[in-house]
Amino acid sequence: MGGLPWGGSEELWCRAAEVLLERGHVVAFNSVKWPSTAPSLQRLVSRGASAQFRSRRRMGRSLRQTLEKLRITRLKYVPWLKKSRPDFVVISFSCHTDDPQIANSCRALGVPYAIVLQAAGPHNWIDPRSVEEYRSAYAHAAQCFFVSSDNREILESNLAIDLPRSEIVDNPFTVRVDAEPKWPSSTTHWKLACVARIHFITKSQDLIVRVLRMPKWRSRPLQVALWGSDNGNLNQLRQSLDIYGLNRQIAYGGVSNDIEQLWSEYHALLLPSRAEGNSLSLIEAMMCGRAPITTKVGRADELIDDNENGFLAPAATAELIDEVLERAWQRRNDWRAMGQRAAQAIRARHSQRPAEDFADRILAVSSGPSVSKKKLAA
Repeated sequence: MGGLPWGGSEELWCRAAEVLLERGHVVAFNSVKWPSTAPSLQRLVSRGASAQFRSRRRMGRSLRQTLEKLRITRLKYVPWLKKSRPDFVVISFSCHTDDPQIANSCRALGVPYAIVLQAAGPHNWIDPRSVEEYRSAYAHAAQCFFVSSDNREILESNLAIDLPRSEIVDNPFTVRVDAEPKWPSSTTHWKLACVARIHFITKSQDLIVRVLRMPKWRSRPLQVALWGSDNGNLNQLRQSLDIYGLNRQIAYGGVSNDIEQLWSEYHALLLPSRAEGNSLSLIEAMMCGRAPITTKVGRADELIDDNENGFLAPAATAELIDEVLERAWQRRNDWRAMGQRAAQAIRARHSQRPAEDFADRILAVSSGPSVSKKKLAA
C-alpha cells in the first residue's frame, strides 16, 4: 500500500505469512517504508521473516517510461529477488491499478508467482498505454486470487482478458469468531458507525455529509460516527461539518483498536462505498450482529440479503444512499433482529479461518512433488 502505513488490504497476505512461518516455511517480504513500521510487520520480523523496505517516492509517468526504455527501472525488484531466492512469490495489490512491475521481475528470473487483488472499482481504469503490461502480469500468474467475484469481473473487463486460473478467497477479520457485543443502551438516538479510512474517492463519506444535510435527516434522532485513519480527507470532512452545521449529527471518532467494544455503542453499519473488495468492516459488523447499510460493490451482495439481514443500495450516489437509508430508517426497530440474521449469514457464507485457508491455497498452487518446505516472498 502506498497511501497508508497499514490497511485492510494488507491483512490477508500478512496473516497467511504468519501461518506459513509457524509451519516451518521461510518467508521474506518487500513492503513500502514508512517513518514507523506497522506492528503487524514488526511481528512478522520477530517471528523470523526477512524484511526489505522500499522507498515510497513516486516518479512521473513520462520519466518512468523513459527509464524503463533504458531498462533502468523495469526490473527494479531483481536485486531483492536474487537475494531472497524464493521458490514462490505472492504479489498483493491493494487496488487493480497498482504497479505490476514486480511481476515483470519474477518472470525475468523465472520465479513463479500468484497475485491477490484486494479491491477494484469501475471508476478507475488502467491507462491504455499500460494495458499490455498489466494483462501480461495477470496472464502469467500461476494463480490469481480475488476477494470477490465483482472484483474479478471488473479487472477482466478492464483488461479485456479471461482469467481461468483464478479463484475467490476470504479476508481475515479482527473480532472473535464468537463475537457478540451487547446491544447499545441508547434510547434517545439511533447511532450508526461508518468504519473505514477517511477517503472520499473509495469510502464515500462525502455522501454521508450530502445526505444528512437534507432537512428530513436534520430533524430525526440519527447520529453517525466515522471511525478510521485519515487517508487525505479528514480536514475536508471537518470543514464540511462546520460549514453545514452537522457536528451534532456526524462526528469523527478516531481510530479504534477494539472493534467489538466499538459495536457495543452502535446499532448498525453505514458504509456508502464507491469501491470495495471484501470489506473487513462489513465482515466484522455482521460478525458482531450489526445490520449493514451499504452499497452493492465488492462482496456485499454475496453476503447480504437486502431487507433481510441488511440494506443494499445499487450504487454510491447521494440519491441512492438517501433511498437506502430511508428504507433502513423505516425499519429501525428491526435492526437488532436483522443484525442477528447478519451474524448467522456471515458465519455460514464466509470462512472462519481465512488466513489458514489462504496459506493452504498458496502451498497448493506452489507445490512441487519434491519440495516439503518452501521459501516464500510477499
